[in-house]
Amino acid sequence: MTQFLRLFPTPHPPQDPVLIDILFQDFSPIIHCREVCALPPHGFVVCRLSSGGVMADDHDKHSLKHRMEYGFFCFWGWIFAKAPYRLALGVGWGIAWLGHYVMRYRVRLVYARIREVFPDLSPARVRRVAWQSWRNFIFNIVDTFRLAQVDDAWLQKHVLNYEESIQRVRECLGEHRGMVGVSLHMGCAEVIAVFLQRMGLNVFIVTGRQKNHLVDDRLNATRGKTGIACIPKDAGISLFKQVFQRLRNGGSLVMLADLRLPTGGVNVDFLGGRASVVPGMGLFAKKSGVPVGTAIITRVGWTRHRLQVFPRMMADETLSNENDVQRMTQTVFDIFDHAIREQPEQWFWYNKNWILAPVRQPHVAAPLTGESA
Repeated sequence: MTQFLRLFPTPHPPQDPVLIDILFQDFSPIIHCREVCALPPHGFVVCRLSSGGVMADDHDKHSLKHRMEYGFFCFWGWIFAKAPYRLALGVGWGIAWLGHYVMRYRVRLVYARIREVFPDLSPARVRRVAWQSWRNFIFNIVDTFRLAQVDDAWLQKHVLNYEESIQRVRECLGEHRGMVGVSLHMGCAEVIAVFLQRMGLNVFIVTGRQKNHLVDDRLNATRGKTGIACIPKDAGISLFKQVFQRLRNGGSLVMLADLRLPTGGVNVDFLGGRASVVPGMGLFAKKSGVPVGTAIITRVGWTRHRLQVFPRMMADETLSNENDVQRMTQTVFDIFDHAIREQPEQWFWYNKNWILAPVRQPHVAAPLTGESA
């Protein structure tokens, strides 16, 4: 497999190991299949990048496959957005059924993952968890296309504990104007972002890029209709500048934390194993002085949602950056662990990068000699 070696000049390399870990994972515009190599003493971040990444100059080169995917995306997106809610979900149910029972998309893999975490579940229960997880994922896609229609009236009708959730968010904020809001791939997290925005919070999110740039642009346009700001994950060092600036100015970052990092993540106990996960949640809160608010949204039936907002968590100034980020991350993942064990069918088991996959050790790059390999 072809590999690339890319240098990023850093005249003043950061000394914080947690920040270095994040720079390793998010600095490059090639965001697929990364391997961090080293931070040499001469002030360059060195990353080894395997093929499969999307180069910036490929943005305008759209293959026939990408155009077909875009047409499919727009067609179903229009139906999901314009049809009555239950009818749109019914269409989504049909697509989910085809994907699960006919195409068998990752079904055996997901069965194995569920048994890994819940070895005592009966085969029938494993199948039910897998199906409902996939169906809910498609339902969440339907909800994403309908975000522009989510207003206060919609939230009051479809969020069962609407008033209680508002009060808990206010308690979480306290004297602060913003926070780092974290959730997991359970329920439609996009609804959480809109919920906070409708409360008057200045919400923003960090988004990864899709391989298909046509789809990526359309998806971001759909999100943009809500007024929620989107920062691309591959924005390089400006990503961190923008996040810290927005948080310090009263913004609220909403992010999904149950994402695996092959290297450079925070290692936490999770679902009976060890997971290497993104450290950004704790680092952003530590550096900006805002609270961490954990929220979990679950689907009740087809059209209703229940939102759980947990007590806020603040940085501990007596701890080092590394230890405090570890503490905050583990605390949040303990909440996630309990929620998944309570309702495993609500969690998304189909992620390409299994969060409990073994952690890889960073690969150390060979010394730079100035000669081509």
